[in-house]
Amino acid sequence: MFLIVVGRGSMGKIVEECAGSDDAFDRIETVEPMENIWPSEKADLIIDFSHPEAIKGIYEYCREKGGNIPVVMGTTGQTHKEEEMIKLLSKICPLDRRSNFSRGVAAMDELAVAAEHILQGCDIGVEEIHHSDKADAPSGTAKTLCDLLGVPHSEAVSLRLGTVFGQHRVSFALEDEVLEITHTAYSRRIFARGAIEAGKKMVSVK
Repeated sequence: MFLIVVGRGSMGKIVEECAGSDDAFDRIETVEPMENIWPSEKADLIIDFSHPEAIKGIYEYCREKGGNIPVVMGTTGQTHKEEEMIKLLSKICPLDRRSNFSRGVAAMDELAVAAEHILQGCDIGVEEIHHSDKADAPSGTAKTLCDLLGVPHSEAVSLRLGTVFGQHRVSFALEDEVLEITHTAYSRRIFARGAIEAGKKMVSVK
């Protein structure tokens, strides 16, 4: 399987490393979105954790190759214009776009929705902490939690501290008691492995 990893940043390098130890891939190429130099061959899968502006190059490459290339996208913080281009991409390619590809966060989403249903009428708070280099706030994962729970994005609490990979907490407050659901990422590998597995499933059903 021919995989294109978009971006040579920290996540791109980890995706490339994880994919390199997976026998499903016999060729892996990395494309730097700002350079926008793409292989001449058609890829079997694209994984993007780079920069919102990369969507232009991804769309143009996929369109030039006739579409039908599964794209896994973990990039967040897109502008309205970039969101419109993502919609165009989804019309020609299978697209799995998530704010977080970890199994634990997927479980957290389900648990949070269940807790809201059980604790009807409670006050809900969403908090997130990430490394100081993360540009967008609140994080895409926090926004997803807010959307699931009906909390305005503006009410999410965001902190940028040191080298924290990512921590998300949802608090459900009742009179005299608080229930908290917390997910802590100890490595970016959980996101890379989740994205790779998602991509392999997309290829298998393409």
